[in-house]
This record gives sequence, structure tokens and C-alpha cells, in this order.
Amino acid sequence: MSNPQQPTIGDLIEFDAGLYCHWAVYIENEKLAHLVGCKENGRLCVECENSEVRHDSFQEVAKHFISWRINNLLDNYRCEVKPLIEILEFTEKTKGPAPYDILNGNCEHYAMICRYGVNISFQVQELKAKLPGFVKKYEKYKENRKRIKKIFN
Repeated sequence: MSNPQQPTIGDLIEFDAGLYCHWAVYIENEKLAHLVGCKENGRLCVECENSEVRHDSFQEVAKHFISWRINNLLDNYRCEVKPLIEILEFTEKTKGPAPYDILNGNCEHYAMICRYGVNISFQVQELKAKLPGFVKKYEKYKENRKRIKKIFN
């Protein structure tokens, strides 16, 4: 997958997966920091404690997607970009096990926090606007899942 853009440290990389986009932060030496869902559910992960922030090679991540682009979208809204050293320190500090929640803590949330310190996912905002009942059903799902875990643990 070729792309004429050359990312620099701190750039947000948006990978097109068709139905959704995966987000990462370019950290240096062709490496990305990104939040990945649990191994059991892969791309279908909606919530789990078995996820992680990983530092992977750009090419290894890119080969799983249709295309990619640099998308520092909040720069256009005069959102303050963190100093590069803070971005790198944060990605290093958060590397390893991490919770994942599709509505409140997904890969886009992680990328936005890294670059801007803002916890937002525009994909989630769009989903909420298009499917307002989804959030209630998802919260019910999480509630039931917690009950089941208590029973079986």
C-alpha cells in the first residue's frame, strides 16, 4: 500500500478498514503506537480488559487495511498539539495492557489523547447520531456482562 505522504512524529494515522477506521500515532523510525482490541475478538472487540497499547511497525499495521492517511483533524480547529516529547513519553508510558471500550476508549480516543489530550472519537459521535438507541443497548449489554462475570467468577 503506497502513499505519497510521509508522517512525522506525533502525526495521527487513520487506516481505512471499510466499515470503520483504525487510528494510530506515528512515534518514530517507522513505528506506530495504537490501542488494539483483545486477541479473542480481534476487530470485533467492543469491550474488554485484555487489550493493549502496542508499538508496531507502520508496514505491519498498514498491510491489514485498505488505505491510510495522515489525519491531524483537530489541528484545523486550533486545538493545541502536545509537544512531541510529551506525545512520545505518553505513548511509552501507556504501552502494554489497557482496557478497551468501543464507545469510551477505542483506538481513536487513544490517538486523540496522545496528540491533543482530548478524549473524543468522531466515529463514535457519528454512530450515536445515526443510531441513538445503540448507546442504551450497549450500556445494557455491559451491565449484563458484568452480572454474568460475577456469577461465573
